[in-house]
Amino acid sequence: MNINKLKELLENSWCLETCSPGLKSEWSKDNPSLGQCAITALIVNGYFGGKIMRCMASSGSHYYNQIDGEIVDLTVEQFLGEIPQYGSGEERTREYLLSNEDTKNRYKKLLYNLKQSIRQYQGKKFKLIDENGQEYLSDTPGLLGGHKKLKIYGRLDCPSANRWIEKGRYVNYRVFLKMKRQLLKQDIDHVQYV
Repeated sequence: MNINKLKELLENSWCLETCSPGLKSEWSKDNPSLGQCAITALIVNGYFGGKIMRCMASSGSHYYNQIDGEIVDLTVEQFLGEIPQYGSGEERTREYLLSNEDTKNRYKKLLYNLKQSIRQYQGKKFKLIDENGQEYLSDTPGLLGGHKKLKIYGRLDCPSANRWIEKGRYVNYRVFLKMKRQLLKQDIDHVQYV
C-alpha cells in the first residue's frame, strides 16, 4: 500500500468516534480529518516507519510524520489552508502518544475502521497465508494470527501480539491463517504466542 492509498482509506475511516474530544462538536464529514492527527500519525508510523512529530497550529498541538526527511501530514486539510509550524516540530514516541488512554482507544477504533475500509477496497476478501507460506485471498477471515518473518502464530486475542501491534512493530509482518479443523485443547496449549 502506498501513502496515497492509505490516505484515501483513512478518509473513509475517520469518524466522530475517532475525533479528539475537544473537537468533537466541530467535527463533520465535510472536514473528516479534524481532530484525527495523533492517531493518524500512529497509523502512518505503523505502516511506513519514520518519526512521529508534534508542532503547533492555531488550534493547539498537531501531530504529523517525517519519513526519510520529508513531511507527511495526512490531516493538514483540517486547518483549511493554514500551514502548521512544522519548523518547530519535535519528535514524539508511540509510547508517549499511547500513554494517553483516550488516544489509545481512538487509535484502536481507527485501526479497526481502517481494516474494514481495506477489506472493502479488496472486495471483502481476506488475505491469508497457506501451509506453503503463500498469500491468497479468502472469503472468510483467518482464525489465527501470526508473524510472517518469525513463522510463529497464535490466537487473535494473544495479549503479547496485541501489545506489539499497538507499538506498531508487528503490522508489516502480521499474517492470518485459516484452520483446517477445529483446534483441540492440546493444540491450543502448544500454540506459540508472538
